[in-house]
Amino acid sequence: MVSQILLDLAKSVREEALILLPNARAMVRVDRLGFIGYIIEASQKGATVKIICPLSDENSEILKKISEQAPAVTILNGDNCLYGVYIIDSKKFLRAELKDPEAEKFSEAIGFTVYSNSKVGVDSLRSVFELLWKERKLNEDLKIHDKMQQEFINIAAHELRTPVQPIIGLSQILLSKRGKIEDHIELIQTISRNAKRLQRLTEDILDVTKIESHSLRLNNEIFELSDLISNIVRDFAIQINGEDSKRLKINYEDKAGSEDQEKSSFLVKADKARISQVIVHLLDNAIKFTGEGSITINLKREESSSTYNKHNQTIGVVSVKDCGSGIDSDIMPRLFEKFASKSFQGTGLGLFISKKIIEAHSGKIWAENNTAQKGATFYFSLPKFSNIRKK
Repeated sequence: MVSQILLDLAKSVREEALILLPNARAMVRVDRLGFIGYIIEASQKGATVKIICPLSDENSEILKKISEQAPAVTILNGDNCLYGVYIIDSKKFLRAELKDPEAEKFSEAIGFTVYSNSKVGVDSLRSVFELLWKERKLNEDLKIHDKMQQEFINIAAHELRTPVQPIIGLSQILLSKRGKIEDHIELIQTISRNAKRLQRLTEDILDVTKIESHSLRLNNEIFELSDLISNIVRDFAIQINGEDSKRLKINYEDKAGSEDQEKSSFLVKADKARISQVIVHLLDNAIKFTGEGSITINLKREESSSTYNKHNQTIGVVSVKDCGSGIDSDIMPRLFEKFASKSFQGTGLGLFISKKIIEAHSGKIWAENNTAQKGATFYFSLPKFSNIRKK
């Protein structure tokens, strides 16, 4: 009788289903009844479905089925409790006490049960469920945050140690040397290179602190975006000389100019230093993950509305395309999040900072793996400065 009521409730879902399951096996029991199948169908038709349930290997296959067939269903890990609750469309509910947690069948597991369409009862249980949901969501968020912070501490410690060791070691060697400073130029260059790396890491951490405290300030000015990119590419070309120039090339393609212009022109009103920071980081990243081949940075004008230009305004889209290893599938969903990194390949702060800088300029930043060839392409957009008085 109760089993049929539960199935009828699942079939009747139109707008919302709130489900609290007492233990991991409870999900297995209601799945055998067919309840989960009806809930999946409800979600596919647009209903909101929230489930709180202890998660374990016992119900992992069902969780996988829900994720694949109804990805909109949200499930939070819960604690074992003494009852199950099913609230449908804020109109009806079923509350069942758990008599035998280890029972295989739903009918054998439940004890005293209440089924009602009382508004007072539904509202009361719904309030309890929402409190539990917020508590579990907060716990999940804290766990994720703690894990990310621990990962960041490990990565940052590694990144800090990497330049510090040669600075200390080579400085000691240099102090023991005698002769002209020109005789030890290689040691000095190595110390300088690692000191700069340490400085960049320190600046990244300071930038994150400014972003988190909402104290990142922009010093906007009007400048030619194409000129800025050209200068940065020229500096990089000088840096990757010698052997690197044989295996790695950086190309710049400027397509931002309009047809009636002899020279490409794309003025923006932005913080020049911060936009430089973004471009430098994207190029650094491209070089880091590209063994050999070419890196192409492109600037083009976009006039029409698109996914990244919803206001139908004139924007400049800068892209940095490499032929490296591409973006790892595990990293892609959280690519621009703080601390996102794979192994000890960096702190993962650069893209997070870049995203915040571009968004502060009313722009967008995104990335994708290349389809026709290996590697990845990063993009960012900036609105064109158009408030120009004609002579």
